[in-house]
Amino acid sequence: MRPFAIIAILAATAMILTPREGTAMPEEDFERAMREIAAMQESGRLTEADNRVQQLLSERHSDMASGQREALEFEIERANRIRRDYTLTEERLLEQLAERIEDFSEEEYREWLAAGKFDYKLLDGERRFFNASVSNLLFRNEDIRARRADRTESVWQPFLHEHAMRVMEEHRHPAQDTTAPRHFRLRMTITVPGGTVPEGRIIRCWMPFPQQITSQSGIELLSASPEPEWINAPNYPARSIYFEQRSRGEEPTVFEAEYTLTTHPRWNPVDPDRVRPALQRENPYFEYFTREQPPHVVFSPAIREKAEEIVGDETNPYRKARLIYNWISDNIQYSFAREYSTLRNISEYVLENRYGDCGQIALLFITMCRAVDVPARWQSGWVIYPQFRNLHDWAEILTEPYGWIPVDPNFGLDIKQRFDALDAAERQELKDFFFGGMDAYRLVINSEHGYPHYPPKRTPRSDDVDFQRGELEAGGENLYFHQFRYRLDVEYLDGSDHPAGRAGEED
Repeated sequence: MRPFAIIAILAATAMILTPREGTAMPEEDFERAMREIAAMQESGRLTEADNRVQQLLSERHSDMASGQREALEFEIERANRIRRDYTLTEERLLEQLAERIEDFSEEEYREWLAAGKFDYKLLDGERRFFNASVSNLLFRNEDIRARRADRTESVWQPFLHEHAMRVMEEHRHPAQDTTAPRHFRLRMTITVPGGTVPEGRIIRCWMPFPQQITSQSGIELLSASPEPEWINAPNYPARSIYFEQRSRGEEPTVFEAEYTLTTHPRWNPVDPDRVRPALQRENPYFEYFTREQPPHVVFSPAIREKAEEIVGDETNPYRKARLIYNWISDNIQYSFAREYSTLRNISEYVLENRYGDCGQIALLFITMCRAVDVPARWQSGWVIYPQFRNLHDWAEILTEPYGWIPVDPNFGLDIKQRFDALDAAERQELKDFFFGGMDAYRLVINSEHGYPHYPPKRTPRSDDVDFQRGELEAGGENLYFHQFRYRLDVEYLDGSDHPAGRAGEED
């Protein structure tokens, strides 16, 4: 055989054996397959969904575009995350109910189960309850909450009311939207436990870091370990410090940063009659912040119909937003949430179920506002109250000529539904404050939801909506939340303005 013939045969063989980039699976076929997989997952048939994904990947390996392949591969990861959110057996649920509710009986449990008071799934035929089922039962049912075995008098609610009233008093000039600053020193630590990542492998870490914005300044990085590879620009929409460090194998691998922060509480006494819809539409931000933003900010028929029903004939943007804020306060209940990455449309999920956590409620508020032409945007980070620290999300709306004003729809419903340490007048004052005002204890990390990290993350994010706990990867694999720990320590530098309290969340 001649040399050129051998070369031709070898080249042809290589073309057959070498994977090529591939062409897109017909979009209609791909969307149909994704809907089938989603239906299997939501009904708890996770193994069946996984098998369907593997079948598609095997059958279409050589002619599937990389984006489609990555989307399918993530469905395996999504199923695993759902499994982690639903680990509670009926036996363990009954134990927790007995521990946390006075005079609990199993007969009550059966009644509550029949009434749909628990979030559970039949995962591959076995009933598994959402991990926070007992807390959510207490959140959503005032009569059951009154029987909590660990009832304590809230010191946080009166503190927050007093602080809000002080912020309003400090606000003396109509053109001023910030008041006396408060000062903090913070230290964030992210720890990868020993044995999680093989020794010597590079761990890439994105640590949340505060934005430099109107209500937040004086940000000075005092120390960081290891030396950061990158720090995002001061106004980056999902700001982070980026580290790289080799795993210490059986020893913990630790990332740490300490910094100072000055916050400026806000109060915006808006006169609705001065708000000009025409002027608002001329604002360059109007189109951008009234757009749909799939997958979670989508004007579905249910969202649009409900938003239009709520605002009725109202044309004033400020009053529209207030109507939506009030409706959420009256009709949505707070609940601990499934991980955001397991949900396909968060705002629709909250509207359908009538419950959600702070970020889910904020997304519903933003989506409804945008659906009726009120510019709205995301804001999130941490609350750093002396009594407790926790992740938190809220929103802002644009009202000309006042500009962006903060709105915390989750606090609005919490104050109305669960602030039993305050009287009715105090609750109304505090609810009014959080429509246009903001306390001093906000650590702002994000001004956009789902914003990409820089440097880019190569693997799927643990939270593809929010960024408060950190994101990590190693060896081409994401480190999910059970594979690392995070901690935020806060030192209050203004003395008596920051009474001592506990860390943790009041539920």
